[in-house]
This record gives sequence, C-alpha cells and structure tokens, in this order.
Amino acid sequence: MRGMTDHLTFGRRVSLYRERRMLSQRELGELVNRTEDWVYRVESDRIPVNSVRILTDLADALRVHLEDLQGSPTLLDDQDDHKGSVPAIRAALMQSRRLSGDLFDRREVPHLARVMAEVDRAWELYQASRYARLGEVLPGLLADARLAVHSNARGPRNAAALRQFALALHVAAVYLRKLGETNLAWTAIDQGDMVASELGDPGVTLALRRGVAHVQLGAGLAQEAAGVTLNAAQDLVEGWWKSSPVALSLYGTLFLNGAVAAARMRDDGLTDEMLDKAQAAADRLGGNRNEMWTAFGPANVRIHQLATALETEDIATALAMVSRPDMCRLGSGLPVERQARLLLDMARTYGEARRPEESVDHLKRAFKKAPEQIRAHEFARDLARRLAKQTRQRDVHELAVRIGAVR
Repeated sequence: MRGMTDHLTFGRRVSLYRERRMLSQRELGELVNRTEDWVYRVESDRIPVNSVRILTDLADALRVHLEDLQGSPTLLDDQDDHKGSVPAIRAALMQSRRLSGDLFDRREVPHLARVMAEVDRAWELYQASRYARLGEVLPGLLADARLAVHSNARGPRNAAALRQFALALHVAAVYLRKLGETNLAWTAIDQGDMVASELGDPGVTLALRRGVAHVQLGAGLAQEAAGVTLNAAQDLVEGWWKSSPVALSLYGTLFLNGAVAAARMRDDGLTDEMLDKAQAAADRLGGNRNEMWTAFGPANVRIHQLATALETEDIATALAMVSRPDMCRLGSGLPVERQARLLLDMARTYGEARRPEESVDHLKRAFKKAPEQIRAHEFARDLARRLAKQTRQRDVHELAVRIGAVR
C-alpha cells in the first residue's frame, strides 16, 4: 500500500491498517502493550507517536513496513527541474547492461580520478542535505564506478576501483533510506558490502557494515542492526580502531549507529555501552573531524546522546541537554545534515516538554538550514502539524505547509 495512504494523517493510517487486520482498538493496544484509550487517541490524532520504538511495535502489530506507517517523504515530489530519480538509480544498480537499458550504452570508461571526485561530490551533497541534486548525479556515478571496476578487473588499479564502487554504493544506500526506498537501499548496501569484502580493506569494510546497520534501522530491524554493529567491531584486528583518525572515526560512528539500535531495543545497558565506546573514540580523536564523511567527534556523540534520550522517551534528560547554553553552538563546523538533525531533535524535545515557542523557533531554524531534509522527516512533519494545531499564528501554519505537514 506504499503511497496509497500518504494523504492521510498518521492516525488515519493506523486506523486503516488496524481495520484491514480486523483488530479492535483494544486488541491493537494489547499487541503493543498500550491501552485501548491510547490507541483511540493515536487514531484520532490527539497524541503523537514520535518514538521509533513504538512506531516499530505498531508496524509489526499491523504487519506493514515502517515507511508505510509513516508515509512517503515529500522530497520524492518533482520540484523545479528535478524529476524523480529512483527509476534511474534502480537501473544503475542492475548488474546486467541489458537490464540497465541505455545507461551504459556508449558510455566511456571513466578515469579513476574522476570517479573519486564524483564519489566525494556525492557525499558532499548528502552531507549538505541537497537530496534532489544528489538523486540526479547518483545514476551516472554508479554507472561510472561499475565501469571502472569492470575495466580494471586486473592490475594495480583494481583495489582503487573497488574502493570507489563500494563507497558509491554506500552513499546510494543511505540516500535511498532517506527516501523510504528500503528495498532498493538493501540492494545497494548488499552490493556494497560484497564489494568491500572482495577488497579486504578494514576501513571500507567497517564503513559498509555501518551502512548495513543503517539500512536495517530504516527497516525497523533494530536487533539485527545492533548485532551487525557488535560483529563488525569483533571482526576487527585488535587495536586497529586506534591506528589512525580514519579508524577512530569509523569505529566511533559504527557505535553511534549501534547505540540508536540498542535504544530502540529498549536495552539501556547496551545503549550506554555503545555510547561509551563512541565517546572513547571521540576522546582519543580529540576533536570533530569528517574522515570518510563520518562527521565524527565529541559533538556527534552528544547529538546521539540526545537522540537516544528521545528514543527512550527520557524527556527530562533530553531537556537538560538542550537547555545547556552551549548546545546550539554544538553543530558549528559540522555538516549541514548534522546541524539540521540537532536542531530538529531540540525542537522535538521542546515540543515534548510543552514549550511550543522554543519548539517552533528550532524547527524554523532546522527548516531554514536544510529544507529537503526536514521535509523528508516524518517526525518533523508530525511536530509541525501539532504545532500548527496549538497556535493560530500564521507563520507557524505557513511553516507546516512548507514542510508538507498540512495542506
């Protein structure tokens, strides 16, 4: 039913899927360990559901994908000269030239230096939250990277070609997850993980393993994502993670992703353990860096501490964090994607704490910083919708319209 319920509110989608399963509100409440009244209030859009753990429980109980329950992100809409890029990316992921149509026909084999520059540019676009532009360049990048591997199947350039292909598939996977295209993201990250295994570079392997866990989180598979995190760290040569800034960044970011998975599993001990491992890597790194596009360092650890507090509905801890005077400056120097996510989570925290003016202010700043990213985020749309109901202020309603929360 993907795309068929996007016009409905979240509550109406829950009601539709519940009725399709022929469940009463009481029965659905029992399946997710909530009361019948709670289900009634969710379905009537009187209370929000902005915890991924609860969303995952609902999706499991209703037997739908998480993205079906949340609705398609609005960045899939055509805008200006941008047309939906998913079919072209799908074609580029096909290993057969025949299946890929004219994407490979008469395409010149690129120089590896050009492919490397294209990969760098794709990650820059992702971190700048320029998703429409990234969608335009990804099909050509994937085609070029695949051709580079085929043309350098033997010889000294093989490893360099494999590396760029794996990293191109990684950025494609995280982008597709942003779009809610989970199945296609699986295809991309699975291919990337196989390429990384063939290459045998521990850094690239760790990056792609993190990508696997990232896609699993998008599919609501928190336990599997936590398992991938722990196994990837266990497979490393002892002490490798301390060997360089790149190794520290990849290792630390792996555990940040794992901490979110553990929080969604309701495993507070494992969440703290993974955050501690990330903190240890950040302390050793000594500052914020962007090695292999990880945006890793002490700031990103704190951003994830806030994210996991929201995941576990620990609003008191989240509010204490965002109330610190240095919190707004935390994102300074980080990629736009990280800055916008911090502002969004601060807005969510103030919203949960019933401080709407501060919530509106931070949501406005997040949208100004990265409009495509915020339009794509279900929690941002839900928050904007709730804020628009709470006030008659024209600017708040206009913000909700621009985000795609209301019509």
